[in-house]
Amino acid sequence: MTAEPVMDDARSSDPVERLLEESWKTRSRRVDARELIVEGVAAVLFLACAIPLALPALISQPIDPLLVVVLVGMYALASRMIEFPIGAGYVVPSYMVLVPMLLLLPPSIAPLLTAAGLVVGTLARVAVGRAEVKRALLAIPDAWHSLGPALVLTVAAKPHGVLNQAAVYAMAFGAGCVIDLISATVRESAILGVGSRVQMRVISVVWLIDACVAPLGLLVAHAARTDPRQVLLLLPLNGVLLLLARDRSARIEQAQRRLDLVARERTRLQTAVRRLGEALAAKLDIEALTDIVLRGSIEALDADGGCLTLGGALPRRELAIGDTAVVKRALQAAGASAEASDRPCQLERDGVWALALPFGFDSDAGRARGALTVARGQRQFRDDEEAVMCGLADRAREAAADIVAHHLLREQALTDALTRLGNRRKLIADIDELMIEASATNPLVLILFDLNGFKSYNDTFGHVAGDAVLARLGGKLAAAVASHGTAYRLGGDEFCVLLSAKSAELESVVASAAGALEESGENFEVGASYGAVLIPHEATTLDYALQLADERMYARKRGRPSIAADQTRDVLIRIMQAKQPSLEDHSGEVALLCRRVGRRFGMNTEELDELVRAAELHDVGKVGIPDAILDKAGALSTEEREFVRQHTLLGERILNAAPALRPVAVIVRASHERWDGGGYPDGLTGDRIPLGARIIAACDAYEAMTTDRCYRAAMSHEAACEELRREAGRQFDPEVIEALVEEFSASQPSGVDESERGDALPIADEVAAYLRTVLSRPLPAPAPLAASDASAGVPRAR
Repeated sequence: MTAEPVMDDARSSDPVERLLEESWKTRSRRVDARELIVEGVAAVLFLACAIPLALPALISQPIDPLLVVVLVGMYALASRMIEFPIGAGYVVPSYMVLVPMLLLLPPSIAPLLTAAGLVVGTLARVAVGRAEVKRALLAIPDAWHSLGPALVLTVAAKPHGVLNQAAVYAMAFGAGCVIDLISATVRESAILGVGSRVQMRVISVVWLIDACVAPLGLLVAHAARTDPRQVLLLLPLNGVLLLLARDRSARIEQAQRRLDLVARERTRLQTAVRRLGEALAAKLDIEALTDIVLRGSIEALDADGGCLTLGGALPRRELAIGDTAVVKRALQAAGASAEASDRPCQLERDGVWALALPFGFDSDAGRARGALTVARGQRQFRDDEEAVMCGLADRAREAAADIVAHHLLREQALTDALTRLGNRRKLIADIDELMIEASATNPLVLILFDLNGFKSYNDTFGHVAGDAVLARLGGKLAAAVASHGTAYRLGGDEFCVLLSAKSAELESVVASAAGALEESGENFEVGASYGAVLIPHEATTLDYALQLADERMYARKRGRPSIAADQTRDVLIRIMQAKQPSLEDHSGEVALLCRRVGRRFGMNTEELDELVRAAELHDVGKVGIPDAILDKAGALSTEEREFVRQHTLLGERILNAAPALRPVAVIVRASHERWDGGGYPDGLTGDRIPLGARIIAACDAYEAMTTDRCYRAAMSHEAACEELRREAGRQFDPEVIEALVEEFSASQPSGVDESERGDALPIADEVAAYLRTVLSRPLPAPAPLAASDASAGVPRAR
C-alpha cells in the first residue's frame, strides 16, 4: 500500500516507520487467498522440519508435562498478547520464554512447543473476537525463529566451560536470527510485496529487542534448574511488557487518527479552494455560484449540511443540502434569524449546531436578501471558522452582485426597451439555440409582421401615443403566442414570432398573432401584413429565413398575388371539371404523384408549389379541344392529332393571363416534350426541358396507362412501370423514371391522395400546406372603437 502523494510531507521519512503507517489499516484485514497459500506452504515446511527433530526426544527422554504447560502458556501470552508494532508486523518478547524452554526441556521439542504456544495464543484472540479462526493455523509459520536455536543446542548437546557455553548460546541466537530473516523476508515479500532492504531494517530492530530480552530468559532458566517454580518470575515481566505494548499501540492508533484527520482536512481545504475557483469561473451564473458557495462552505467547515436562501429583489430561490430532519430544523432556525436580523447567528437544536450569515447585497435590481447557513452535529463552530465563512460569504456576495449586474446589462442588450420584448439580438440567440434541435420532423415557424397604418396613426396622434400603441401591441402579441413560442420586436413597426410547428392549433395561433397586432377606431386603423417561413424546411439560416419571410410579407402588402394565383387556379380547375370531369381527377392524381417525385429531387417549397400547380393545370388547354376528339374511341387522324398537340400552347396562353401563374405556364408548355427531341411544341431535348415538365410527362404517362380510357383498358402497375423503363432515355428522362420507380417501391404503387396517408406525409410538408391555407384566409375585420375612445387620442386596448 502506498501513501497518497498529497500526504507525503506529513508522513515519516524513516522507511520502517513509513511501513508501519502505511500497513496500520491492513493489519486487521481478513485472510485472503494469497496469504492463505503462502502461510500454508510455510507451515507445512516448518512442521516437516520440526516433527522429525522432536521425535527422538519425545521417545527417549522424560518430560515434565506441568512445566511444558506452563512454558507453552507463557509463550502464548508473550507472543500473542504482548505485541509491539513495527514495520508491517510486530515485535514480541518471545525469547524471554523461548530461552527457558530450550534450556529446561529437550531443545529439539522447543519448535513444536513454540508452534503450540502460537496456536493457543491465537485461539485466545479468536475467543475474544480479535482474530479469525484461520489465523490459528496460519500462526504456525511464526515459529520458524525457534528452529535455529533448537538445531544448534541439539547438535552441541551439553557444552563444557563458560566460554564454550557462551559461544554455543551466541551461535544459537545467530542461527535463530538467520532463519527468522529468511522466513520473514520471503513471506512478507510474497504476501505484502515488502522490499528486502526495508525488511532487513525491520528485522535488525527485532534482533536488537530479542538480544535485550534473551538474557532475562537465561537468568530465569538458570534459576529454574534447581526450582522449576522460578519460571513464574517471567509473569511480572510479561505484565509490565503487556502494559507497555498496549500503551504503544494506543499511541500509534491515536497518531494514525490524527494523520487521517490531517489528510481529511487537507483534502477538504483543497476541495474548498477548488470550489472557489469554480465559483470564479461560474461568475456569470447565479445558480452555479450559489451551489458552489454552499458546497464549498460545507466542505471548508466540515459541516453535515447547509442551506442558502436568496430573495428580495431577485426571484426567491432556496438551495439545501442535508438529509436529516434535525439538521434541516437547525438550518431553518438559524437562517431565518440571520436573514431577519441581518446579523450572524449561531444556535443549537437537538445536538446540532448551525451557523448562519446574512447573504444580502445591493444591485441595480434592488436589495437582495438571504442567508448562508451550515450545520454539524455535536461541535460548535469556532471563531476562526466563522471568520473563514464570513470571508467566503463576502466574496460570494460581491460575485453575486456582479452576476446580477451583468444579467441586467445582458437583458437590456437583448430586450426592446419600449415593448419589453426580445430584440433582434435575442432572436438571433434563441434561433441559434433552437436551430440545433430543429429538423424536418420538428420544424419551427418564423412569422415576420409589419404594421399597416401605423405611420398614419403616428403622424395623427403623435409619437407618445404611437409608442403607447407599440407597447400595447407588443404585449398582446407576446400573450397570444406565449404557450407556443416567443415574440420579438425587430425595430420600428416590425415584429416577429418564433413558434413550434408541431401544434395542431397552428392555424389559431397564427390568426391570434396577427389579430393581436390590430387596433382600430373612428379615425384610425392599424393592422399587420405578415410572411411565414418554415425552419429548416425552407431556410437553414436566420438571414435567409428573414429574407424569405420579408419577401412574402411585402408580397401580401403589394396585393397578395399568391392568393390571386390560388383563386385563378381554382377557377381554371372548375372550368376543366365543367368541360370534362375526368380531366380534374386525372390532373389531381398526376399532381400528387409529381409532388412525391419532386421531393426526391430536393425541390424546395416554392418549386414544389409551381410543380403541383403545373401538374394540376397541364391539361387546361384541352378545354379548347372538342369533346368528339377527346372522347374518340378509334385512332385520331393527322389533322386531329395536330389539333390536340395545340393544347399545350393554348394552356400557356390561358395561364399567362394571370401574372402569378406565368412560371407555371412555362412548365405546362413543355409538358409534352420528349427526352430525345421528338415531342411538341418546340422539340426540346434532354436538360433543355424544364425539370418540372419532365416529371409531369412521366407521371402523366403512368397515370394514363393505369387508367381506363374509351379507346383501351388500363394496364397493370407492373406493365406500366416496364413500359416507362423501356422509354427511359427516349421519351422520358432516365433519372425521373428512376426516381418515380423508387417512389413506387418506397410507398404506394399509384397516386393516392396524400391527405389520406396520415403519418406518411412529412410534418414539414404538412405544416407548409397548412400555412399556405392559413395565409390565404382573410382575417376578420376588427370592430371599431367607440368615438369617445378615439377622440381622446388613446386607442382602447383589446
